[in-house]
Amino acid sequence: NHDYVLTFSVADATSKDKLVALCRGPWQGDEVTPETWEISNDLSPDDLERAIGELLGDGDRAAYYYLSDSKRMFRVVLG
Repeated sequence: NHDYVLTFSVADATSKDKLVALCRGPWQGDEVTPETWEISNDLSPDDLERAIGELLGDGDRAAYYYLSDSKRMFRVVLG
């Protein structure tokens, strides 16, 4: 499993709802705030990033943090 903390600001309500649905459902996330989620699943960082990127519009932002196999923390900013 990979562990992530995802935070986002998405203006389009439909895209935001889709991202929240992913966090709540298949990504097995726990809501910290409506726009911040702790996620633990088998998605690779590339797969997670690709899925998030498809939902971001102009001016939207997302960042996720993850712990690598070498126990190093990485921050990735999208948007």
